[in-house]
Amino acid sequence: MRRQFVLDKLTDKLLEELASYRAGNRSLVVREAIQVYADMEDRLDKIEADPAFQKMMEESDRAIREGHVTSHREVLRMSRKRAKKRK
Repeated sequence: MRRQFVLDKLTDKLLEELASYRAGNRSLVVREAIQVYADMEDRLDKIEADPAFQKMMEESDRAIREGHVTSHREVLRMSRKRAKKRK
């Protein structure tokens, strides 16, 4: 079955490079990429459906809402302060 799609220059270059390892078969590269993407989505769906994962996410959300999480900016500030003390 034939499909047509548009690639940007970088993606086209990557496709050609990957195809060179597969005797120039660009269609094979595209099929493999779609299969890998579909497999990844299936794994993510299974992870997200896991009750333990859902509970962990709920706990994380609650911690964020309650302010029990240190911001990235604050962690950087603390790290720099400790690094200066070590010098």
